[in-house]
Amino acid sequence: MIAAIAARDWLAAFRTPLGWVLLAATQAILGYVLLRVLDLFTGAEPPVRSAGLNLELTHNLFGTAAALLLLVVPLLAARSLGGELRDGTWPLLAGAPISLGTILLGKFLGLALLVLPLCLLPLGLGLTLIGAAQVDPGMLLAAALGLWLTGLLFAAVGLFAATLTRQPVAAAVAAYGLLVLLSVVNRTELLGAPQLGVLDWLAWSQHLFWFLAGVVRTSDLVYFVGLIALFLALAHRRLENAGLD
Repeated sequence: MIAAIAARDWLAAFRTPLGWVLLAATQAILGYVLLRVLDLFTGAEPPVRSAGLNLELTHNLFGTAAALLLLVVPLLAARSLGGELRDGTWPLLAGAPISLGTILLGKFLGLALLVLPLCLLPLGLGLTLIGAAQVDPGMLLAAALGLWLTGLLFAAVGLFAATLTRQPVAAAVAAYGLLVLLSVVNRTELLGAPQLGVLDWLAWSQHLFWFLAGVVRTSDLVYFVGLIALFLALAHRRLENAGLD
């Protein structure tokens, strides 16, 4: 049943221009970023080119893709769950002989499938350079994994925010607020306070950085899986309590 709900949401996105426009716009932006990166290394000495190209590719291509996911995923999550609440179809879905957890996991899996092509686009662009430059496929794969986990975190936060209100726009704004907080929580020096290790650990960008450097650490995997589980649990609790505004 989880797969059926996920397939329903995934197909709904591509039955309208939304999914195709999203993919086309992402491809155009990332293609431009790739050309800018290649322009930096035109005429460079081979040792310089091979040493810096992979880092530039991961930080620019996948970093840009992460920024796009930050903008897009909360809207997709608000559309997925908030749209059901706004349009009054949620009681029909919740009244089916399936648990709330199944519905929520189905919605989350649907978002994960929507995010996946957006994470594969920068990977595909980077791999097209194999044969023309000394590209490290392992580094690109690690960056793609980190980007996908980041997108899944954004989706979990978006689903939780969608349980706070029946209005998708308000849900998207709430998700943006939570994600911005998780983006800048480690910037305590701006407040004149010393940087704290716990706050530094809470920032998703700190963990994505290591994936973009080609390093897959257990602590970073635990961070993403833990926070995804936390926000899905909070969303399930909200739906279970039916405390919707």
